[in-house]
Amino acid sequence: MKRKMFESGTMIYEDTDYFDFPIRVYDSGNGWQSATFLEEDKKYDLVFNYLKAFNRAFDIKSDIKDILLLGGAGYAYPKYVISHYPEVSISVVEIDPEAFELAKQHFFLDDLIREYGDNRLTNITDDAVHYIKSTDNKYDLIINDLYADLDPVYQLLTYDGIVNVKKCLNDNGIYALNLSGNKKLDKTDYLLNIIKTLSNIFKNVSIVKAFSYQYLRSGNYVLFASDSDDKLPDSIPYDLTNAVLFEDADKLKEDYHEFLGI
Repeated sequence: MKRKMFESGTMIYEDTDYFDFPIRVYDSGNGWQSATFLEEDKKYDLVFNYLKAFNRAFDIKSDIKDILLLGGAGYAYPKYVISHYPEVSISVVEIDPEAFELAKQHFFLDDLIREYGDNRLTNITDDAVHYIKSTDNKYDLIINDLYADLDPVYQLLTYDGIVNVKKCLNDNGIYALNLSGNKKLDKTDYLLNIIKTLSNIFKNVSIVKAFSYQYLRSGNYVLFASDSDDKLPDSIPYDLTNAVLFEDADKLKEDYHEFLGI
């Protein structure tokens, strides 16, 4: 397909993944936000490693039944969950009402709904911070995959924001976050500070690396915070001796931009 630009600024076009498989990309204008394989037998599979890493939550809590995903974009992870975990339901908070329609039109979400129905998929058009503060719903797993262009939603990474998220979790529920960092975790101060903040609210924090290529200088880390006694045995070790709590969103943004070099 030719590159399409939509009113929200979203671009959709076809490309290839890191292994030259054909994909369709959801691009916010500052990078890929989501993607889908185009082959029929792969259209519900996950393109990005960090999305695959979210499944490690099931290694911590095997009886996950209700997931809340913050940030929908091309609805790649909901497609995977609905098609691979028949006992699991997923709700998606997406602020852009256009995204759900684009996912149906261009990312096979319509096929998923026809094949599996829509009783396990709930779409919520709302601001994620507002939803977390206002909802009475509880979840076994809350996934934070929110990015506005290059920036995560800082309000859900501060101490108060994380406390608000925890109130939306069932007992031993998990808060999972996708964040960027240097190849050496101990060289990413802002990320260590987020881990410190999570560790002051949850009993355990596990971290896995989800880089696209191992030789890249930076890439994705997925963090799992829970009060469960279970922790991923292959969690990356970290030293929080010099880390501090993040209580101010503006300070977090400043530190994150320093990491990005902008």
